[in-house]
Amino acid sequence: MQLNDRRGVALVIALATMVLLLGLGSLLFTRTVSEMQHSGDDAAIVQTLMLARGAANAGGAMLGSSVRNNLLSIVRATTNTTSPWAYGDTGSSTDQPEPVSTARDLAAVASQLQTVVDQSICNNPPVPDSGNATVDLRIYFTNTACGMPLPPGVRLGDGHFVQGQPRTAGASSYTQVYALPFVLYAEAQDGRYKHNIVAQGEMRFTLGRASFARYALFTNVHATPDGANVWFTDSTLFDGPVHTNNFFRFYRQPWFGGEVTSSGCQNPGDERCEGRFRPGARFYGEGFIDDIAMSPSHEAPSYTNRYGTHAPQFTDGVDWRTSFIPLPNNNQAQRDAAINGGIFVNDSIRDLYLFTDDDGGTKYQHIQITVCTQRDWWGNCILTRVDAYRYSDGGYLQKRDDNGEWQTVYRNGNPLLFNGVIFSSGTIGSVRGPARTNPNDPNSAPPALADFAQITIAASNDIYIRTDLKYEARPCSEPPERNPDGSVTPAVCDNLDAENVLGLYSQEGNIFISDHAPDDINIDAVLMSARGVVQVENFDSISPKGTVYLTGGIIEYYYGAFGLFDSRTGTARNGYSRRFIYDKRMAAGLAPPFFPTTQLDTVRSVSIFSYGQREQVY
Repeated sequence: MQLNDRRGVALVIALATMVLLLGLGSLLFTRTVSEMQHSGDDAAIVQTLMLARGAANAGGAMLGSSVRNNLLSIVRATTNTTSPWAYGDTGSSTDQPEPVSTARDLAAVASQLQTVVDQSICNNPPVPDSGNATVDLRIYFTNTACGMPLPPGVRLGDGHFVQGQPRTAGASSYTQVYALPFVLYAEAQDGRYKHNIVAQGEMRFTLGRASFARYALFTNVHATPDGANVWFTDSTLFDGPVHTNNFFRFYRQPWFGGEVTSSGCQNPGDERCEGRFRPGARFYGEGFIDDIAMSPSHEAPSYTNRYGTHAPQFTDGVDWRTSFIPLPNNNQAQRDAAINGGIFVNDSIRDLYLFTDDDGGTKYQHIQITVCTQRDWWGNCILTRVDAYRYSDGGYLQKRDDNGEWQTVYRNGNPLLFNGVIFSSGTIGSVRGPARTNPNDPNSAPPALADFAQITIAASNDIYIRTDLKYEARPCSEPPERNPDGSVTPAVCDNLDAENVLGLYSQEGNIFISDHAPDDINIDAVLMSARGVVQVENFDSISPKGTVYLTGGIIEYYYGAFGLFDSRTGTARNGYSRRFIYDKRMAAGLAPPFFPTTQLDTVRSVSIFSYGQREQVY
């Protein structure tokens, strides 16, 4: 075909296209003029359609946010913690709970959930921006919501078991999935026009043992090891869950952004309460007040005396009678995990160094472990060995050989996919990350954990933190702040999709922030001592060293001290001050690998499944 022929064909196609577009434009214009004659009716129909769909979307968002949070607290209060199954009787099958009793137990969950959902939305329907339109939103977990029955022709199924494993004696890990059917009803009305949407589905929730990592602060005895009282004061700002098996003491107005719970045990033991339970708390200048005698209420107690007003701020509620939660009595789960899929050191570790780098375009998490191989007559180490490991995201563990080459680690004849656990049967004398590029600037410390790394460092005895330990992807950037007017600005946590997480766990010893650690140290980790404390080494004798900036949580038997302050001036005399940010990812179910768990159930995840929906205009 000649060039002119091709141009001619192109011109014909272009002209035909223009004719077609002009025809369509004329048709659309004619139709638009016709529709404008009915614009009043059509506008109302379209508005009710959009408002109903908007309300349905708002209901769906609630299912994944506030309803999920309410479900979490209800599950903790209703699960059977001694049976193989969280809900339902054992029955004759070992693969699932008995269906009728499961439906019965989940009906109780649905009833409680319905109550809190109704309180949230029944008197607070979505309000259109303008006009006379109205919107109605209801979420049914039972046959009645907001005092209204189910829509005609709609049936709500029974709660049921989906899948999972039964608990076995002494098991610390299991998952069970249950489902709660729901109906979402959204209706909008504008004049004589109505549009409603009815969606059906089920909320499936996965249960497992709650990790101790979920706490911003946990104490078994809320006092120091030498028996000194610990008081929460105006400088106390915790924006995550706080629990003690003992009881709290309050001075002025400490602030709590998460739930606060206490068991009220007057003399906690290792695995149970060795004394009597007396729910309540101490208020400065008032003594111990039983929860039922608190004024004006046990939800918001407040006492004013010559020392000021003592009114702790519980922004997410308080429970003075929660279950006693024993700390673990061994670290067998972490030891087994390290033997089977981690790094196991049947000795003390002198130094454990974490850092990340790129090699040939691949990012690696590095783990360097220094152990003593020879000691002198007095037990001093005179010869050491460094074992260097690394792994990439989703990759297998490698170890550096004597020639400096990286070799894949094999265990039981198979390449080892690292499970994240590092275990020492003794003491870990140093856990550290890379040195600061500017010794006086804590922000100059490079990350110790790669953005994909998830590690638990466990030891039978003491663990010492020597330097900054920072995540490459930090979930939070600013701690909560007390404002001049007394209000509190919560922490800034705007990277909650970050995956890196670190846990340090000592079973019989303490976790110390070394007295040789730098000033203003950053620690991104969950720290746990089952029998001791998390505290600063020689806190009462070292010079002031600024602030410990912790992003994570602390779980400890006794309350550990970080420093001493002049009670008259508030200035530091020794050690560190504290500025904590609760890692809110822990509340959503994230935890360091094989981190110790409680005997309480928690909702690890929630999924919304839709069976479909119908729309109706009338």
